[in-house]
Amino acid sequence: MTDGIVSEWLAEWNNVSQDPHSEKVSDFADSVLANEDLFQAVTHVLEENERFRPLYGDVIATLFALYRSPEKKLRLFAAQFIPSLIYVYLHQIHTQKKCIALETLLRGIYEFESSSEDGPPSGFRIPNVNLPSIYHDPGGVSTSWVSDSDLDRLNARTVKEITRPTLVLSDERIRAPQRLPLCTEVWWIFNYRLPDLPKASVPMQLKTISKLVTQGFHQAGSQSRIQPPIRVVLSSKLLIEMVHTVFFSVYNGAPTLAEQTLEEMSMRAEHQLWADAMLVCNAVRDYLKSSELPVQVEVSRFKKSIITNASFRTKKLPDDIPIVESDNATHEEPGSGETSALSAGLASFKSKSKIPHILAKMKRNSVVVITEEGDVETIASPPSSERKKSIDATAV
Repeated sequence: MTDGIVSEWLAEWNNVSQDPHSEKVSDFADSVLANEDLFQAVTHVLEENERFRPLYGDVIATLFALYRSPEKKLRLFAAQFIPSLIYVYLHQIHTQKKCIALETLLRGIYEFESSSEDGPPSGFRIPNVNLPSIYHDPGGVSTSWVSDSDLDRLNARTVKEITRPTLVLSDERIRAPQRLPLCTEVWWIFNYRLPDLPKASVPMQLKTISKLVTQGFHQAGSQSRIQPPIRVVLSSKLLIEMVHTVFFSVYNGAPTLAEQTLEEMSMRAEHQLWADAMLVCNAVRDYLKSSELPVQVEVSRFKKSIITNASFRTKKLPDDIPIVESDNATHEEPGSGETSALSAGLASFKSKSKIPHILAKMKRNSVVVITEEGDVETIASPPSSERKKSIDATAV
C-alpha cells in the first residue's frame, strides 16, 4: 500500500517536472497538499528507511526538488516533513550511518529560506515600557511636531531591536557543533510555515516530537530486557522550538495529544536540567490549565428584522393619503345614510389595513375620520367647552 502510493507520486512528479511552467504543476500541487494518505505514506518511508531502502533516496531527492520549486504549495508540501527529516537525521547521526543526501536537504532548506524574500524575519523589536513613548505614554513626549530625527532618537531609547544570529555554514559537510543549531533553525522555519500547512498533518508531527523526546528512556513499569533504542541528543533551543509546535497544535485539531506531548517534553527538560526549556514548558502548561477553552473569536450578527432609526426614515407615508383639516365635520348630524356609509367605510378600512397610517397621522387634539370612499382623514378637535355643549345638545 505504502509502496504503491509513493511510487505513483514519484512517477507523477517526474512527468510534471518536465514542464515547470505549465498548469499541471499547480494542479499537482493542489492534489498532493490535500492528500492525507500520501503524507502518511511518505512519512512512513522516511522513518522506516531501512525497510523502504529503494524508495528512500528518491523521496529525499524529490523533496529537495519540491522545496526549490517556485510553486508555493509544493514548498509547503515539502515543509510538512521537516520534523520527520530532523528525527531521521539525528537518529542516523547517532547510529553512525551515512546521511549525506538528508544533510544536504536540511542545509538546502535553511539556505533557501535565508536568502528568500518570503522567508521568516531575521529579527524583531521589543518596546521598553520603562521610558515614555508615543505609543503607551505620549504625555512624556514633547507635544511639538516630531521630525524623523526625533523619531529615531525616541526609538533608540525606547525600542530594543533583537536580531536572530545567523548560522554560517562554510564547510561542505556539517560539523558536529553545527548539527543541533542547524536543526533548530530548520525547525524555526517549520514553525513559521506552520499556519499555512494542512491541519491533518498535526497528529503525525506530534508523534514525531514524542519519539524525539522519549526515545531511549525506559517506560514506567516496563521490565523488558530488550535494550531500548538509542537516545537522541537534543538541545534546549531545539526543545523550545518544539514547544511552539505543540502550543499551536493545542488549538488546531489535537489538544489531547498535544498536552500529552508537552508533559513528555517537560520531563525531558527536567532530566537534562535545561532551565530555559523548563520555564517555557511550565509556562505553557500552566496557561493551558487556566484556559479551559481555546481562543475563539465571537462574531455578533444583526438580524434583518432589527429596528433602528433608519428603518423609520426609509418607510415614508404614501403621497396619495390627503391630510384634510375641516371644522364642519364635527357638527354634522348623524343619519341613517351616514350609518350605512360608516359601516361600508369600516369594511373598506379593514380590507386595506391602514392601521399603521392611522397611527402615523394621529396628532394631538385631533380626530380620525373615515370617509365614504374608505380614506382616512384627521380633523382638528374642537375645544373642550364646545365639545361639551355639543354633547349636551345631542342628549337633549
